[in-house]
Amino acid sequence: MTPARGPVRPATRGPIVLLLELGIGLVFVALFAWFIGVVIEIAGSYTLWKDEGEAHAQRLVREDLEHIAAAPRSILVGDTIAFSHRVIQLIEMPYRKLGIIKWYLGHHGPQAREQVDPSRGGTGNKILQRGIGNATASLSRTFSRVAIVSMLIAQDVLLRMSVAVFALPAFVLACLLGAIDGLVRRDLRRWGGGRESSFVYHHAKRYTAWAMTGGFGLYLSWPFGGFNPAYMVLVFSVLVAASLSTTVAAFKKYV
Repeated sequence: MTPARGPVRPATRGPIVLLLELGIGLVFVALFAWFIGVVIEIAGSYTLWKDEGEAHAQRLVREDLEHIAAAPRSILVGDTIAFSHRVIQLIEMPYRKLGIIKWYLGHHGPQAREQVDPSRGGTGNKILQRGIGNATASLSRTFSRVAIVSMLIAQDVLLRMSVAVFALPAFVLACLLGAIDGLVRRDLRRWGGGRESSFVYHHAKRYTAWAMTGGFGLYLSWPFGGFNPAYMVLVFSVLVAASLSTTVAAFKKYV
């Protein structure tokens, strides 16, 4: 008979592994929000904000800069305005070096050439050549718009991530407040003979993780603008504090 084995304990993760997982998770969240934002922006440019086009994405970036300018200092960053402009320049640099901005201006700038109607005069070969040229120019014009939209959405996502970094002390204070309140409630339940509920604990723990990640991802990919991030910080700080307080308070009485 094989000897009975004890319960398998899950492998513990050190602080370096946790930091690596956090960094990789943030990268994937940013890439996912960027991809979803580009898809929504392109679809909206043909439906919801057809008259604006890529100017809608430019307006989102301007709104982000205005919200950041309303809070020019943070505990973590001394000058949030200069930091946000460096973020914009960092995203714009590869697009400029690869000639994508010049390519876009060549199609949509003031010196863009007008499209020639292939039905106007000329022989059959010339009409066919002009038709092919116009189709190629139309495709190039569309792809240049998509490329510029991808740049603007990348700037929008990183600016919003910067806002979340600026607001990180508020989330830390909310976590401390929720943990302290939960510990007090746990001691009152422990010494008052209250009942334990693993159902409440596990569900509150799940909601805490959602309040920290789900709301953040929703804010990154919000496509309509007109959303003050101060309200996002306030709402989700309250949600994090409340759910964390419930999680700690529902933790088992004896460890």
